Amino acid sequence: MAITLDIKSELPTAIKWTNEHTKQLPFSISQAMNASVKGLAAIPGSKQKSAVNGLAGSSKRFFDRPKPATSTGFFATTANKRALSLVIKPKDKPWDRNRYLSGNIFGGARPPKPFEIAFAAQSKGQIPTGARFVPTGAIKQDRYGNVSKSNLRKILSNVDQAGKNSTFIGRPTGGGRPLGVYRRQTSNKLRPLFFVESSVNYSARFPAVRIIESKVQSTFGRYLRTQLARNVAANVRDGRADMRTGLL
Repeated sequence: MAITLDIKSELPTAIKWTNEHTKQLPFSISQAMNASVKGLAAIPGSKQKSAVNGLAGSSKRFFDRPKPATSTGFFATTANKRALSLVIKPKDKPWDRNRYLSGNIFGGARPPKPFEIAFAAQSKGQIPTGARFVPTGAIKQDRYGNVSKSNLRKILSNVDQAGKNSTFIGRPTGGGRPLGVYRRQTSNKLRPLFFVESSVNYSARFPAVRIIESKVQSTFGRYLRTQLARNVAANVRDGRADMRTGLL
């Protein structure tokens, strides 16, 4: 998405516009953009009021028990005076947040997770790649609703092993039980750990675009006027300013 800013309406009106103001305008715009979107050291408090920080705070209202890495899962590129644009997007390190965050912003089908692809591959063709595995109450989940990687690895390492606590992925014979991941309790008793769903859809529940627009439009004009005045004043002090009357 793109946010359109009316630069001219945000400029100071009660000043004499000079050639120096025209010269400093692109740099001042870039500073105001960076400050509004992610914060700028030259503007105290701008990071706390930034769009990226606003996304982090709002995530706790719109997501169910988000991990800290989800709440802080956005970053922004940097604008400069020659390229007055920047992009806010999900972080991709140490893991890619785009799959989860974009789904909750725009809606649509959730792509399979790596462990789901691995589970489907162990089902001997019964479960198609792309199926979703939903945990039951029989397997421990953390406070964010996720199963630990160590538990997932343990399930995979015990697939088709013999005896108690071995695991089976697919459809058990008899009883019309659904496709899933099962743990053997005894030789003839299985306990479901995951059930299979053909698709899981995200609803567009995180209004990231609205949050970004609100934050940027509430701070950009003030930051632009402040930085423009500072940048002009700095060159005036250094004797480098062209203070002839100019036209915007």
